[in-house]
Parts: sequence; structure tokens; C-alpha cells
Amino acid sequence: MGELAVRNLSQKRIEGKGPTASLSKAPSLVVVAADSGSRRGHMLNLLQDEIDVGGSRVVAVCDTPATTDPKSLRRQQIEQLTCSAACDTVRTLARDADGAASILIDLSCLARQHIGALFAAVKDLAKEGPVELQITYSLARFVKPPVNWSTAIRRIAPVNSEFAGWTAAPDNPIELVIALGYEKGKAIGAAEYLEPGGTWLFVPTSPEEKYLREVQAQNKELLLERKTKQLEYEVLSPVDAYHTLLSLVRGMRNVARPILLPFGPKIFFGLSLLVAMVIDEAAVWFVDGENTSSSDMSQPSLHAVIMGCRIEPLSESATNA
Repeated sequence: MGELAVRNLSQKRIEGKGPTASLSKAPSLVVVAADSGSRRGHMLNLLQDEIDVGGSRVVAVCDTPATTDPKSLRRQQIEQLTCSAACDTVRTLARDADGAASILIDLSCLARQHIGALFAAVKDLAKEGPVELQITYSLARFVKPPVNWSTAIRRIAPVNSEFAGWTAAPDNPIELVIALGYEKGKAIGAAEYLEPGGTWLFVPTSPEEKYLREVQAQNKELLLERKTKQLEYEVLSPVDAYHTLLSLVRGMRNVARPILLPFGPKIFFGLSLLVAMVIDEAAVWFVDGENTSSSDMSQPSLHAVIMGCRIEPLSESATNA
């Protein structure tokens, strides 16, 4: 078991384009991707009133240093920071009168490497005291993947050292948990590389029904091989998906080394990192060679979701129980 507990999970679905009151409370820090696509701006537009009134600091993660984003959030400027600087900002986030730090991370357009680094920073912050974390995800409109979407797997490894997994039984077999996307050949290639003792598949469902059909087409061989170990998850119901994944990993950690390989919607990547905060034995891996760009030019659909949770040291969780 890990040092941290994830408690008080909640979620709220958002439908439409207009600003909405959806946050449990305005966070001290909001982190988004620094690309110029409309999907990144979509979540900010939905939440702009609450973020503005709450005085939240808004940071956009970029690959190279910058000062401010030319596009402001009404009266509030968006600071551009490198991923390293953004992670330092998370680790030193001030706490409120109750001792909790509050942060919102929009996963929609962040690169997976950046998500992994940010969650590692959140993990460090939570070891020192409670963190009220909200994660948001704007579902993209379905677009058929381009022919060159999938490139060769260059590297497959833990997303970073914080989520590399730990085990007292290194001889135990690997149990692989793959969340499928429509990257052709990536999931089955990773499974063949890792040679697991068993493989579970998580298949995403959402209002963008064409996406599911594309996922099934691109992963046909793997789905046929693992007919009895498939679980569907609703992209816009992350709390249910988190509990399903947590239960599965808890059941395998004493007899196997769980490796989570979350392709597809980035909300599941975030959920995998939360599970790995709770269960030290779980590793979250990343395939370098999929869509690793921090730029996301996809269009937002009319569907989004916010999930909230409290991450805190186990000792504090027991005291509050």
C-alpha cells in the first residue's frame, strides 16, 4: 500500500459551450496546456467566471520558456511556464487556513509527459498535507485518425521515476492493464514487448460513438485475444472508472507486478496516476512514439467533465475517517 489516500471523489458533467458554475471551489492554481487550439480554451471558457472571481493563478505548460500568454482569461493573464517550472509551482503551493492546497489540472491537451510530471509534483505536495485536486477533461469531437497517426515505438518505460512501481517480489509475473485508444498497433506492440502473464483491456465509451468503433477497428486483434478480460469505462464517468481500476489493481498486486499502460483519452491517464499514488506496486508506463506532441488542434465537443478528490497522507486520512 502507498503513503497516500485518495478520498471524497466527486464528478460533474458539463454539457454545452457557455460558462457554468461547476467547480467545488475556485482553486489556488489552474494548470492548462500552452497550445493555441480551441479545445484548451474550451475548459477555460466554461470555468472563466469562477476562476476569475476566485482569483486563481492560471499557468500554461509549454516546452520553452515564455512570459505571458497573448490570450488572457478576461482580466486575468495566463502565465506560460516550462513543465519543470510549473511542477516547482505545484510543489510550493500555499495552503489555506485548513491546511489544504488546491489545484485544478486540465488534462484535455497536456502532453502525457507533462501530466506525469505534474502528478508527481502533486504527489510530493500531498505527502506534506492534504491536496484538493480537480481534474477536468473536454471530450474532443471525433476525427478519423490520419494514416500517419501511429509511428514506430521508440521507447516504452515508466512515465517517470515516481510512477515506476515498487515490488518486494521482482520474480512475480507482469499483469498488464491497457486502456485502448485508436493508435493502430501500439497496444499490441507494447503487450508483445512486455510479455505479461496476463492482460486486461479498458475500452472507452462516450457520446462520440464513432470513436469507440475506431478503437475497436484499430485494436481488433488484441480484443479478439482478450475476450474474457475486457472492461468498458465511460470517459465522462471518471469516478466509476477510478474505482474499477483501483479494485482491479488491488486484486493483482500481491500476485503480480501491475503495469498500467493508458492509451486513448487522457482522463484515464490521470486516473492511472491516481491509482499509482495509492498503490506503490502499480507502475504507469508511457510509449514514446505515440502522439507525444504538446500541441492539440482537435475541436471540443459539447461534453466535458470535472472530477474532484482529496489526496492526503494515510495517517491524516485515518484521523479524519
